[in-house]
Amino acid sequence: MSNSSFKLNIVTPTKIMEKNITYIRLKDETGFFGILKGHTNFLTVTVPSLCYYTDVNGKEVFLAVDEGIVSVREGIVTITSREVFENDNAEELAEIIETNLAKRDKSEMAFREMFEGIERSFMEKTIKLVKGSL
Repeated sequence: MSNSSFKLNIVTPTKIMEKNITYIRLKDETGFFGILKGHTNFLTVTVPSLCYYTDVNGKEVFLAVDEGIVSVREGIVTITSREVFENDNAEELAEIIETNLAKRDKSEMAFREMFEGIERSFMEKTIKLVKGSL
């Protein structure tokens, strides 16, 4: 690692990534903020946003970050989120986001429909039980 670099950990339910970076820009409810090496210990909640970091070669890499938690502890930045997408091309990242959001919407809709069916069945059985005891 160079003198100005620090470790970035990105943690999602499906993966853990470790990067060496020199700068990161993220967003919480108060707005955008940046982190450089030597940042004080810090904890905040991210909002869905497009952010970026600069790697040790000076290349900007874009991040699409869902809600989550960002912590800086002993010089290590950790992003913990349901989903984080990364790409060095903003247009490609936009396509990745669209594709994944469409998949998420479909699976969430299927889950809601399944849950509504369970709820409906529960209510029907409760009504039969109540009517049977009257």
